[in-house]
Amino acid sequence: MSSRIVKTFQLTARSISSVGYRKPHSSNIRSKPASSYEAASNPWDHVYGVSSVLSALRAKKRQTLDTVYIQETDEKKTTQKKDASLISDILSLAKANNIHAVAVDKGRLNNLTDNKPHQGVVLKASPRNPIEISVLSAPTASGCYEALPRINKRGSEQDREKNSSNTATSIQFKAPASSRQPFWIALDEVQDPQNLGSIMRTAYFLGVDGVLLCSKNSAPLSPAVSKVSSGAIEMMDIYSTPNLVKLLKESHANGWEIIGAAGDASPCMNLSRFKESTSQKPVILVLGNEGTGLRTNVKNGCNAFVSIPSAIHADALFNGSVDSLNVGVAAGVLISTALC
Repeated sequence: MSSRIVKTFQLTARSISSVGYRKPHSSNIRSKPASSYEAASNPWDHVYGVSSVLSALRAKKRQTLDTVYIQETDEKKTTQKKDASLISDILSLAKANNIHAVAVDKGRLNNLTDNKPHQGVVLKASPRNPIEISVLSAPTASGCYEALPRINKRGSEQDREKNSSNTATSIQFKAPASSRQPFWIALDEVQDPQNLGSIMRTAYFLGVDGVLLCSKNSAPLSPAVSKVSSGAIEMMDIYSTPNLVKLLKESHANGWEIIGAAGDASPCMNLSRFKESTSQKPVILVLGNEGTGLRTNVKNGCNAFVSIPSAIHADALFNGSVDSLNVGVAAGVLISTALC
């Protein structure tokens, strides 16, 4: 890896040479050790793309931000003003947070990202891990509520006591900014990084109060998901549970409406009734796997269902393969219906 510093993207502000070498940034946020959910044989993520890298540097939700790699470029080549400005912002943030920044050739960046569209910038950082929770409490009269952390009961007694003491504090949530009920989404084994990234971007943009992942058989919060989400996963807190059914049932006992997105369920509310439901009670909208939809036991944990009507006549649905929506698109329709 070349450590020489060159002019990059013809920056008019601070060049990479003004960043120099400093200790990696470590945020104050403590995350749980990597588990099988993250599949983290490599302790580092290589976050790529201007939006994702910039969001990661600004939000500092990753425990460690180690190195920024910038593509060295022929000075005769021009770069769009927007990209040049964002690269300048990235270098300024790297300097402010004591993060090592170096210029490397395009081949090096291609190797780090497995030839993904990195836009000439890559951030070496610790993985983006979700926060494990066990249940959502009933909102108070003012709309505030909390999530109880999940306590791992496996391992030695000493490890269990240590884990319990470290996770004893519940996570507090304020009432939604607009005078509405809290609205969460839960994803049951969504495995495609493209779908997961698309849903995360939509959830962040439209102001979903919380995103919950089933930690088994789900896509991890990888650099690919970060790129598709345009950096949304870098800026939002994301939660997970190994037992989605248990969390849904216990949250329902606390007053949450659990609504599954399933077109084959009966009875099934329409979009108007769905929007009305979200205005009356706190809601967790559950979205299923790309191929199989909601698992049977997850359906049993739902107390209502919603479907998106098709404009195609029922008899014509079987003449083609378009009989349902992609889960990312369905999430966009339902979240928009609930919150807009």
